[in-house]
Amino acid sequence: MVKTEIKKISSSKRELTITLPKEKVDEIRDEQALRLRKEIQVPGFRKGKAPLGMVKRRYQSLIEAYALENAVEQSLGMAAEQENIDILGTPEAKEVNFDDEGNLVMQIEIETFPEIELKKYKGIELTRDKYVVTDKLVEDNINQLLKERAEVSPAEGPVAEGNLVKVDMQELDESGVPVVGRKYSDVEFKVGEGRFDKDIELQLVGVNKGETKRVEKVYPEDFPQKEFAGKKELYDITVKEIFDEKIPELTDEFVQELGDETLSTVEDLKKRIRENLELQYKKESENRLEDELIQTLLAENEFDVPAAMVNNYLDSLVRSARQQYPQASEEDLRNAYQANAETMVKWYYLLQKIGEAENIEITDEDVRKMLEEKIDNEEEIKKIMELPHQVARLKEDLFFEKVRNFLLENAKITENEIVLD
Repeated sequence: MVKTEIKKISSSKRELTITLPKEKVDEIRDEQALRLRKEIQVPGFRKGKAPLGMVKRRYQSLIEAYALENAVEQSLGMAAEQENIDILGTPEAKEVNFDDEGNLVMQIEIETFPEIELKKYKGIELTRDKYVVTDKLVEDNINQLLKERAEVSPAEGPVAEGNLVKVDMQELDESGVPVVGRKYSDVEFKVGEGRFDKDIELQLVGVNKGETKRVEKVYPEDFPQKEFAGKKELYDITVKEIFDEKIPELTDEFVQELGDETLSTVEDLKKRIRENLELQYKKESENRLEDELIQTLLAENEFDVPAAMVNNYLDSLVRSARQQYPQASEEDLRNAYQANAETMVKWYYLLQKIGEAENIEITDEDVRKMLEEKIDNEEEIKKIMELPHQVARLKEDLFFEKVRNFLLENAKITENEIVLD
């Protein structure tokens, strides 16, 4: 038995002051001496047969080191069991000493599951964006679709408004000397469209393929970005290619050529694009609402979580991200996902605590009902229900979904209408 005093440092950190009685320390010393005796070869004796007293005298410091390490490990295990503490990660020994009576006294900092004191989680104020998809937005999307299927062919004659061009650009200083590092190759844009810079685009009208023209860009004194206000830029622009763009007409025939058997008329296409936009912005709205829900509740119910848990979750995020960004360094990925990892681990424990407080439970029947809504095959459902780990995972998913829905149902949500032009 050990004597343990517990000091709370934070919601997930504890400092344990553990006292191991002298007689137990002596017992551990003897155990380590016997272990060492079996492992070493003392000159003049067969391995493991040297007198124990000799072993203790010769290897006193080594025995003491082994005994101390073992005593700390055993003491922490006994303290955790006696006090019913779950230790996460690697404990940190702050101080280990013998008192005047020979007892071993140690101070060890540990991490454990977070202790959460629920404060406010009902009636929180949230904002749900309600996007209104306008005819103009649908039209813009259709025009973009038409442009993507435009026929492009080399143009004859000089650059004209509406042409697609490919150019090389060299920025110059005020005296006309090329600025090092400011040369841009194969820049493409449509003249007069303004997606690049309309002032510069229109200055190329009349320039032939292969010709270079010096153009000037002057920013007004009241330009919003102060670092550009009143500034003048010079470029030498060489026109490398000039193309005509023939945009197809929006007809039923065009729609049928898209290859979607469910679309046959222009009206069908407009309806589909509207539905897709509404679904896209609805998802965006729900994602923003959930982000606000998470941030608001974590701010209302502050607690910390064990670094070991955050690091474990961060490891999984980095593994997934590495598949998408194989060139990124480990350090960059960990820095990029650190805050997200901490937030999601906190969110996990907060949802658990709220679910417990509200007596939210998920039964096998709830899992079966969910599967029946998604799978139209009784044999497949039976197979899933016979796998305990699968059922447990689905129960956890349903639990968190039910808690989230509970929070939204008990929140004060204001609709914020956003008209999409």
